[in-house]
Amino acid sequence: MVRSHVAIAGLALAAVLWQAAPKQAADPKQAADYTVADDVKDVPAKELHALGNEKQRYFLIGPRANEKAPPAGYALLLVMPGGDGSADTTSFVRRIFQSCAPKEWVVAQLVAVRWPNTQTIWPTRHSTIAGMKFTTEEFVDAVVSDVTKTQKVKIDPARVYQLGWSSGGPAEYAIALQEKPPVTASYVAMSVFWEAVFEKELKNAKGRAFFLDHSPDDATCTFDNAEKAQTRLKKEGASVELVTYAGGHGWNDDPFTRLKKGFAWMEKNHAKAERR
Repeated sequence: MVRSHVAIAGLALAAVLWQAAPKQAADPKQAADYTVADDVKDVPAKELHALGNEKQRYFLIGPRANEKAPPAGYALLLVMPGGDGSADTTSFVRRIFQSCAPKEWVVAQLVAVRWPNTQTIWPTRHSTIAGMKFTTEEFVDAVVSDVTKTQKVKIDPARVYQLGWSSGGPAEYAIALQEKPPVTASYVAMSVFWEAVFEKELKNAKGRAFFLDHSPDDATCTFDNAEKAQTRLKKEGASVELVTYAGGHGWNDDPFTRLKKGFAWMEKNHAKAERR
């Protein structure tokens, strides 16, 4: 029953393919499935494959030019975009880095894999998908390892955060509720909350941090999802902040101000790093 619920809800979420930025003429130097907008072409970023796995594609955004790693390492923000999780959200994610990310942060934007015969965008250990080679949790682990070991970017393990919206939200909960998660705080926007799916793992929320961003006008992922998440996560001992905005599903109503607030909140309220 739970897996059926996940599959049905995943199909509904996959139908919402929100575009973060208008499409532009393709740059022949870029992959065919994305373009980089003019206003963020100077943002330092490179396209990579985690630990050499061609399916584990991501963009490493940052560090900024002439920025030295702090003694403990940079903060790392893992991003799982909503909609179809594709590479063409990268201009929007680069704007987040450019306009919202504090100094001494780097961003890793994951690109969702389109597994055959499914519309689930970010499948997790709770998903049943024939032919799936790895879960989103395993993808995240590989990216963190690649950033630190292959790209040689020093990361502070106490400041590994995640940001996801819409279809990316359920995977964030799955990642954060592991016994020993790689992240210490989560920014979850406009997402469903499958309490029944995570029932056995919600006890792991104790001491962890969740910043929830949701519009009461959202008709796609209704606002009661955020209310239920806030209530249950707090009950389990998590630190939870819920902010609201007008305009319904999508990054509406001055989102960069909320993102800055959420990032600052995570810096102050993140959990301790778990030894893995």
